[in-house]
Parts: sequence; structure tokens; C-alpha cells
Amino acid sequence: MAARRNEQHRCPHCGSRFEVWHSADPVEPAVDVEVRCPCCGGPHVVSLPRGAEKDMRVDPLPGPEPDTGVVD
Repeated sequence: MAARRNEQHRCPHCGSRFEVWHSADPVEPAVDVEVRCPCCGGPHVVSLPRGAEKDMRVDPLPGPEPDTGVVD
């Protein structure tokens, strides 16, 4: 089985951060997949490698925003 990968996203509805976990091959062509925010349930389209929708998991990212030095 392939290693699980995670990608971080932000909900456009409530602003919460979440991760999408999957084991798809990252060299596969990207496809748009609709996921639901784990906090508010709002729909959000993310770009993932083809096949990711077969085993993806969406988890909230708890805790404060990481300090990246970049201002939105």
C-alpha cells in the first residue's frame, strides 16, 4: 500500500484549516474533488491526484495558525 499523504486546505466558508489525507500517487494527473469542511460542513473543491477520492480522509487542524512570516 502506498504511503498516506496529507495536504492542508482552508475552508472558504468558516476559515478553519483542515487536512485531506490520501494514498494516491502524486505523479497522477490532478483532478478536482469536492470535500466537506469538518468544522462547518461547507463544500470546498480541492485539487488532488487522480484516485485520491477512493480513500481520502478529511481531518480538522486544531491549534493556532502556524507562524510562517507571510501575511494573508
